[in-house]
Amino acid sequence: MTSLSPIGKFIHSLAVLLKSAACLCLGTTSLFAQKGGEAEKTRQYFSEPHLGTIVQIVFYSEDKEHSQKLAKQCFERIEKLNRIFSNYLPDSEVSQLCAKPVKVACKVSDDLFEVIAQAQEISAATGGAFDITLGRVTRKWREKKLSQEKATVRESQATYQDVVLNPGAKSVLLRQTLKIDLGGIAKGYIADQLMVILKKAGIKQAAVIIGGEMVFTEAPPGKAGWTVGIERPSHQVLGMLKLSNIALSTSGDSYQFFEKDGVRHAHLIDPFNRKPKTDRRNVTILARSAMLADAWATALRVSAPEAALKLAKEEKEIEAVFIPFGKPAASTAGFPKLMKP
Repeated sequence: MTSLSPIGKFIHSLAVLLKSAACLCLGTTSLFAQKGGEAEKTRQYFSEPHLGTIVQIVFYSEDKEHSQKLAKQCFERIEKLNRIFSNYLPDSEVSQLCAKPVKVACKVSDDLFEVIAQAQEISAATGGAFDITLGRVTRKWREKKLSQEKATVRESQATYQDVVLNPGAKSVLLRQTLKIDLGGIAKGYIADQLMVILKKAGIKQAAVIIGGEMVFTEAPPGKAGWTVGIERPSHQVLGMLKLSNIALSTSGDSYQFFEKDGVRHAHLIDPFNRKPKTDRRNVTILARSAMLADAWATALRVSAPEAALKLAKEEKEIEAVFIPFGKPAASTAGFPKLMKP
């Protein structure tokens, strides 16, 4: 979550090119600039490379100096949270937790406990489709090494059930040696935390974008909502949404993958066989928080298509659209109708 990957550098250069054009964010979703009239004079835009992607902050304020201070506060908060959540950093809080003796409860920070607790809830709700204990496997993926483990030996491997929480003490106990990877939930939490900073400062109209994670407050001045493009796995825009006071996350393999022996291996790992997903499919989630949207998008993307759609329809806190490569999209009943691009 720390260094800017080649993919991140690619996104950064495109973001720079697009900053003054129509699109603010390039990924499996795109936020289109809300331009026009007097509102443009108060529109504040800031971006920096963090977390292996480009963090973009857009809000409306007439005080440019105060806006710059707010943006600085947000980017500093990202760095602090990265030092908690990153499994790239050997001295991060989560890395230190995994280095502790097993079967010993360890008190953790409020930030780390909240993220792990939410992760565990979604793991239980999805029957293990979301699992933060895949750190060893995700590291192999980054090294382009494919796991040779068989699905039948999953019982001897760590799962989310090996992470035990004590809410009263804010402590975490690991039942066996494992590596935690919060990559499927931490960016969403960080996006939410940046929005907390903006709201406390009195900002009412804002958007925070961290790769495929987006969180919005009220619509820009004179607009019906923040205009977001939903992409197909082929990078074409399938349709547009106008959103406010909601979070959105998209999980897909459009940008993070490698090819070996003619097979495309996504960064998304199936917890049940410990192997990268090889099908091409985008899943976009709407939820009340970016953390929820982030984790559910990951869980439903690694699940089998039929099971994922069934789960999404049963879960009251989210709405979802599933976009397979070269096939029609399917969505939950409450997902907004996409407008033509």
